[in-house]
Amino acid sequence: MKIKNTPKIILEKILQRFKNRTFSLTFFSVSIILFQIIYILLRFTYINTEIPLWYTKSWGDYWLAPKSMIYTIPMVSSGIFLFGLGLIVVNKFYIKYYYELIWSSVVFCLSFLSYSMLKIIHSASTPFDPLVNPNILPLAIPFMIALLLTYFVLPYFIDFARNNKLITIPSIHEHPGMVLSSPSARGGGVVYGFIILLIAIVFVGVSKNFSGFYLSLLMISFLGIIDDYQNTHPLSSFKIFENPFLRLFLLFLSVLPTVLSGLVINEISNPFGSIFILKNIHPIFPAVVTIIWIVWVMNVMSWSNGIDGQYSGIVGISSLAIVFLALRFKPLEPIHFQVATLAAISAGSALGFTKYNWHPSKIMWGFGAMSAGLLISVLSIAISGKIVASILIILVPFMDAIVTVIRRIIQKKNPLTGDRGHLHHLLLERGWSPQKIAKFYWFSTAFFGLVGLMTPERYSVQAAMMVIGIVAFMIILLNLRSKANNHQQPIFVK
Repeated sequence: MKIKNTPKIILEKILQRFKNRTFSLTFFSVSIILFQIIYILLRFTYINTEIPLWYTKSWGDYWLAPKSMIYTIPMVSSGIFLFGLGLIVVNKFYIKYYYELIWSSVVFCLSFLSYSMLKIIHSASTPFDPLVNPNILPLAIPFMIALLLTYFVLPYFIDFARNNKLITIPSIHEHPGMVLSSPSARGGGVVYGFIILLIAIVFVGVSKNFSGFYLSLLMISFLGIIDDYQNTHPLSSFKIFENPFLRLFLLFLSVLPTVLSGLVINEISNPFGSIFILKNIHPIFPAVVTIIWIVWVMNVMSWSNGIDGQYSGIVGISSLAIVFLALRFKPLEPIHFQVATLAAISAGSALGFTKYNWHPSKIMWGFGAMSAGLLISVLSIAISGKIVASILIILVPFMDAIVTVIRRIIQKKNPLTGDRGHLHHLLLERGWSPQKIAKFYWFSTAFFGLVGLMTPERYSVQAAMMVIGIVAFMIILLNLRSKANNHQQPIFVK
């Protein structure tokens, strides 16, 4: 209970502090001064040897100062802040609006000095790139719309699911790999799919590049509705969808519109620096490889949807990594910005799930979780086949899936049949809480996403192979240490 309530207690203490006017305005003022110092440090190498300190007109050129004098601005700002704070602390005058007058003056002076600093640096520096890619700012709108729409729609969908008995109850709906502590609504992945589709049509449009993807997303979403219904209604006529081979066939069928629209993998890099041109093997080979890749990623992502809060973070952080991956291209073409927009929408929608999907979850992603894997795999192809970087971004789920398939084959089990041998199950066996496991997946996705973004493209394959080897070794080691007598019993977290 202490672990569960610790973040909430910390947040309440922070908010309580901000209710104190002196603390909140002190925090705001110090933030402005820190911004001044950090910005100067980042831009100092670009600043000319002499600067028109305090002057912005031509006559100020006769009053040039060494560029080191730019640090006078945060020093003066600090002095003004401390002087204002002192007046507040030793206030013995009890003048009406005295407090507001002092702090308004301090904030105005700090803001004016910050403006002066920016004006001086930008007028007396060699050209430099902006700190934030200007192409990122327009993406904030679709990101926030997706986040807020998901956040406000989900409670209504949860009520709808409960009224229509789209509820997974641990004691009734048993599954070898299920980790659930209390009844939870199904169908979250369907909400994600339809929100992505709706916002993408508005901000990306129905372009030739993604029309096939839209149709595939729609098909996966409908499959998700059907599967969630049959999963929660054992006597349903849709029970045939429980067959793993039928599911796999329908997944391949759903991917066809994407491939037929022209989004295919044309080439693959190898560790030795050369490139395999797939169509040189056979004209249809790129389409075959693409279908297998997309279906594989869809299953990889879905298999990491076993712990409350785990999947929302994986999808959200992976999507954010793809945003930055797409914007690295120079020159930036329309397809790159379209990919970044779709990824931003996905990130917003996935992160909008966190409140309702965190342990104990109010809603599960269900079979519709496949739609997130579809999006990530398709976007990795659309940005000039960034397959290796995409593998790094989802490395832990990717390697967990490979080890799981190999383990099931060795154990003479159907690779498509669920069990509780995934990494998150192994971590549960070692005493990890659902919250801790979810955070592990969040942070590991963020870490490997940074590795994928920071690795130079010419070394990406070699770096991926090295990291893959390390992660695979750790997952195999956990499998070997797993308790054999728990392999067939469902886990219910209390």
